[in-house]
Amino acid sequence: MTIIIIGAMGNIGRRLMAAFPGSIGIDRVPGADIVSGLSDLDYDAPEVKAAFETADGVVHVATSPNVGAPDAEHWDAVIGTARLLAACDRFGIRRVVIPSSDWADPKTRWAIHNPNAYGHSKRVFEEMAHMYNVGHPDRHCVALRIGWVALSPAEAAAAAPWLQANYWDNDRLIAQMQAALGD
Repeated sequence: MTIIIIGAMGNIGRRLMAAFPGSIGIDRVPGADIVSGLSDLDYDAPEVKAAFETADGVVHVATSPNVGAPDAEHWDAVIGTARLLAACDRFGIRRVVIPSSDWADPKTRWAIHNPNAYGHSKRVFEEMAHMYNVGHPDRHCVALRIGWVALSPAEAAAAAPWLQANYWDNDRLIAQMQAALGD
């Protein structure tokens, strides 16, 4: 299966590139197979078009993990994700994973945090995933509530207990992505 990984050079993207050999990485920083940010990705550019024409699935992890980032970053993420899903529709991509978070629907351990633009953007992504699937029983788009993926085991060990409770190690991250992509 050929997977396009948007955000391929980030903390999660690098792990996914290693776990899915043959994937096509897109990121705004050098080192990706296709260098472009999500918001300015040209879906008609020859190499982008060729990637989408051959892909079996897309995994999008190119949003900011910074809960406190300026609202404009989260607006850009929503707009970029809408453009991405429109491109996936255009190219007939059946399997798509887009990022969500527990912040989309705060529960007990998140209750101390007020709703913010980050959490609202993740709820929008969840609705976008549902919308992508509507009327297309052959599609499998999932807004995966990705847990916290620490930069290192040492960072995970030093984190506050409430954050450790949502920690995803590499094995869990890869297993969850595989399940979200479907068979």
